[in-house]
Amino acid sequence: MSYKYRHKIDALTAILRKLNDNERVTAGALAQEMGISERTIYRYLENLQAAGYPIYFDRDAGFYRFAENFKLSKAPVDNDLTQALDLSRKVVNMATVAIAVFRGNGECILCNEAMGRLLGSQEQTIYGRNFREFADWRESGLLDMAEAVLQSGGERSGDFKMVTAAGREVWFHCTMMSIVRRGECCISMTAQNLLPRMKKELQVAKFFAAINESTNLVMVTDLQGTIKYVSEKIHELTGYSAEEIVGRNPRIFKTEKTSPTLYARLWNTISSGYEWNGELCNRRKDGSTYWEHMRISPILDANSVITHYVAVKQDITRRRALDEELYHYAILDNLTGAYNRQMLEKLGNREVSLAQRYGRPMMLLILDIDYLSRLNHHHGYSAGDEVLRQVVTVCRTQMRETDILARIESDSFALLLPEADQDGAYNVAERIRQQIALLTFSGLAAEFSCTVSIAGTLLSVDCSNLEQMLLAAQHLLNLQHDGFNRVTGF
Repeated sequence: MSYKYRHKIDALTAILRKLNDNERVTAGALAQEMGISERTIYRYLENLQAAGYPIYFDRDAGFYRFAENFKLSKAPVDNDLTQALDLSRKVVNMATVAIAVFRGNGECILCNEAMGRLLGSQEQTIYGRNFREFADWRESGLLDMAEAVLQSGGERSGDFKMVTAAGREVWFHCTMMSIVRRGECCISMTAQNLLPRMKKELQVAKFFAAINESTNLVMVTDLQGTIKYVSEKIHELTGYSAEEIVGRNPRIFKTEKTSPTLYARLWNTISSGYEWNGELCNRRKDGSTYWEHMRISPILDANSVITHYVAVKQDITRRRALDEELYHYAILDNLTGAYNRQMLEKLGNREVSLAQRYGRPMMLLILDIDYLSRLNHHHGYSAGDEVLRQVVTVCRTQMRETDILARIESDSFALLLPEADQDGAYNVAERIRQQIALLTFSGLAAEFSCTVSIAGTLLSVDCSNLEQMLLAAQHLLNLQHDGFNRVTGF
């Protein structure tokens, strides 16, 4: 069954008429007559009760009726639109949506309080006036839409801006629809203030603009890790666009440099409702890697149930590289890449303690480059630097992973050999000496070669710490009388 009444106000008027005529009004009968659901009928009756009509359900009789002795003071006797609208003015005024009705000649025959608030006037100042007299309608374009509805019928809508008489700027969405009563074409107008929505949208826009301007990347995922939102920083950091990322899982950034154990701790922390902070090595779209500091927080609803996770990510690749560079500078000789003396003492004393605890042998070798200052003078400092680098390269070919090589003077290196006895250390020293003697270098004027002198010291009662072993080996080098390019102390 189709809906008998085109507008809600007609249905409300019909219900009031039936009650006023003492008809047996039931929700089922009204629903069947009007072609709508009983649930809608109940809502209409509640609207009328809220508007002040004393309607109640007579349980004994089984139908709705007015309270005893109540009669409408202005009961409609025909279908005249004005009388019907006057009858239900209280109901219309309850609406939060602005409502007005105009005759074809432009006269306002209904205006609720919401329309008055929207236009900055009392509804009485609009009621009875002709919309063609409103200058603000002409300037805003409302007049053009009203004339078009009157001419062509149907329904039209749009967003409008209007400046009220008080100088207040109003934005609203307006819908106009033609109403035909007894051959007369009228206009039903509804309008909704857009300013609250615009303010909220502006706040949201400012919020996301601030996020997108931030140097950090913001990402929101659901409980399964599916990315729901990502800020525009994503392209700069990863090479992916936001469109490529939304709907995917952050695991596409994973690298083997981040252990599965760390990921397990991460998920255990945030799924328990706590914030997680840490650093991860991830992979960009082009395959290169980068480091990021990430702070992930759970998002809770009103019932403290986790609904999403938000991650704030900061690119720390340059900082990590700088930290690594500073670390290397702190522990390594910048020219040769061997440990510096400070690191030798730190690592060497630990190895000495372990050797003494478990009764294991240990040897220390000191390598002096013969006549390095003379080589620098005749062949140039660049050639001398290359000599130092090649000495380290040769030493590393003869070292084990547990051995420690450090530059302790401008022309001297120390090689600590844990768990090595005198015979083993002598063989290492002799191989190093022989291989260095075979090297050739390009100087300022000609090619040249160099040699090294090596002294060894065994960890013992007399040399019970690293400093004593260094002094003993250096003393042996200073005492040798049979020239350079020798291995001594064995």
